[in-house]
Amino acid sequence: RARHVAAVIAGLFTGVVAARVLGGLAGQAFGWRAVFVGAAVLTAVLGLATAYILPVERRQRRGPLFAGLVAIPGVVRRSPDLWRACVRQAGMYGAWSALWTSLALLLTEDEGYGMTTAAAGLFGLFGLAASVVAPLAGGLVDRFGAAKVVRSAYVLAALSVPLFWLGGQAMAALCAAAVLVHAALVASHVANQTLALTTTSAPATANTAYVVAGFAGGALASALAGPAFGHWGWGGVCAVAGAWLVLGWTATAVRPGR
Repeated sequence: RARHVAAVIAGLFTGVVAARVLGGLAGQAFGWRAVFVGAAVLTAVLGLATAYILPVERRQRRGPLFAGLVAIPGVVRRSPDLWRACVRQAGMYGAWSALWTSLALLLTEDEGYGMTTAAAGLFGLFGLAASVVAPLAGGLVDRFGAAKVVRSAYVLAALSVPLFWLGGQAMAALCAAAVLVHAALVASHVANQTLALTTTSAPATANTAYVVAGFAGGALASALAGPAFGHWGWGGVCAVAGAWLVLGWTATAVRPGR
């Protein structure tokens, strides 16, 4: 089951990497507005293609339309494993988001590396590590369990933070950190989403809670990373990422279980 989740996540992050690279190249050539217009067109085309290709499901809806949303707090409260997956992925995704969204500032500013937008976009190729790690993580989850994979992912992410800090002056450290943090994020994502889909009798509702928690953690960390970069530079961004990892892990220690 985890390998199936991993296949979807590998596709997801391959798209993320491609968007980063192509967006940087298009932005350099045509400006950022063209990138947004292109993204809008692609989204519309993919939406129509998805509606056409996916099989039709005719299910009889039970209860109010938004009953699943209303049920989210109760589902999370009754499942310690789901709650833990939500919090830990919020911490992991927040750390990744703080670093990855702010990285363009370090790469393009004159005080940093002074790269062009296109060159900074090509840095996203390091994210290909995610596409390689996802299938491996799926097999490891099926064999050793999600908890061990998440712990290992947090160790990798913790190692990446000081490397990112060193990367403010050393490009080699920045490249190594980019590979580590993507590997950590994807391994954690595969493990935690497998938990979200398998630990309750309402997998769709549980998955909704999981995805909302992850993106909320990422959005909040990104919102903090911008001011941190403005006040304290790249070191401030690394501090935000490190704090998010600490919060994501230690906050789950107050609930029973591994």
